[in-house]
Amino acid sequence: MGCALPGIHYSLIKYNFICIAITKGRIILNLNAGYIIMNKNTIPRSPTRTSEMKFLLGLLFMSIVFLTLLASCSSALPAATDPTSTPPPTPIPRDVYYVDGELGSDSNPGTKSQPWQSIDKAVNTVAAGDLLYVRGGEYKTIFAGWDFQNSGTKTQPITISNYPGEQVVINISQSSLDYRAFRCWAAPTDPASWQTPKADYIRITGTDVSARVLSNGVTSQKGIVVQGVKGEQGMGIEAAGCDNWEVSGLDFVDVAYGIFTKKRNFRTTQDYSPDNWYVHNNRVYSFYRESGMQFNGNYNLIENNEIYKVSNELNTPYGCQLLNLDGNNNIVKRNTLSRLGSTANCGGILLEWDLADANIIEQNTISDVPWILSIAGGDNNIFRNNILYPNDKNWLEVYNYDNYSGWPCNEETDSQADIPANDPSAPDYKYYYPHDCHSEGNQVYDNIVR
Repeated sequence: MGCALPGIHYSLIKYNFICIAITKGRIILNLNAGYIIMNKNTIPRSPTRTSEMKFLLGLLFMSIVFLTLLASCSSALPAATDPTSTPPPTPIPRDVYYVDGELGSDSNPGTKSQPWQSIDKAVNTVAAGDLLYVRGGEYKTIFAGWDFQNSGTKTQPITISNYPGEQVVINISQSSLDYRAFRCWAAPTDPASWQTPKADYIRITGTDVSARVLSNGVTSQKGIVVQGVKGEQGMGIEAAGCDNWEVSGLDFVDVAYGIFTKKRNFRTTQDYSPDNWYVHNNRVYSFYRESGMQFNGNYNLIENNEIYKVSNELNTPYGCQLLNLDGNNNIVKRNTLSRLGSTANCGGILLEWDLADANIIEQNTISDVPWILSIAGGDNNIFRNNILYPNDKNWLEVYNYDNYSGWPCNEETDSQADIPANDPSAPDYKYYYPHDCHSEGNQVYDNIVR
């Protein structure tokens, strides 16, 4: 269903939603168990007739009345706030270690003159406050990926970086999802064989180098490159229950996902959510699963990244989007998202299920996608000040269901890992209960649609 008023950009509203029109400087509401507020989205318009303007003025008057009613309806829902996104300061290292894949030996002490040979040796050794420099060259991943045996602290994180001016290429030569670059899995709700130490306060930070051409012909200036095989399932970084990671300056090329963080609460009152990640200045260039990046945790800051689909190939039984959020109070800002010419049916940003609440998405540039934003059960999100180049005028999707067991209402059966216990002491309780699969209180305003 869509609005058909001349000169007015309209939104695609699925199932139980009434049509909403978006005009410059006007609020047009949609009501039917859920609602969305649209305000001041700048969209090129053709001249409208007098009768249509009178109609819009009538809608504006009605919107003021509806806003008053909606304010009281939404008071029980956790609202999006404007947290200050302050990046952590650059730490002063306690000790500095080195890895050199060609000249090192794991029996060495890890000094500059006597470096270790493998990243595996390094992540098993470094501790809070340590800085690890990896010398340029190619390093092959191991089964399941490298995991850190120790955790950093807020003031003394563990840092891995490329040696200045040298490019590190992490090669995922196996096609299975069991092969990835880095992994941290601290979720006792899963089998014991899945577990790694809970390593918090980890920094994986690449520093830019002069442009290099990778073996697949892609040019990269990132200091750390995670390179998979075209069309295959190797993954960049995967985590559950590990908090306060910083990932920056990485290139994820030909991967299943660049970064995928997962909640594993399984209806408990415990918190096995990967929270407080700072992910910035990375690039995903060609991915083959559901998302270039996906964050199921809370209070993450995702900024200044580039996520490009590129390839037409898609190897997933699910849908596809460039960025997926299934958590609350995340900030997504100043990112560039595009299929970059790919014909794969991949959209922009998906707010998935009832836990995708109170997120702020702002100052991003999103282009060459069949839809820009899809809200599938999330409440009180803010989408503002973005520059949008949609392939279709129906760029907004809002899902709202009653008594329906399919996606996006089926996390009760298909992905129970995300779900908190029906107990007010559960960390995500107020963002999930009552579980109604309605997308309520979301605001979309001050965007520029070209």
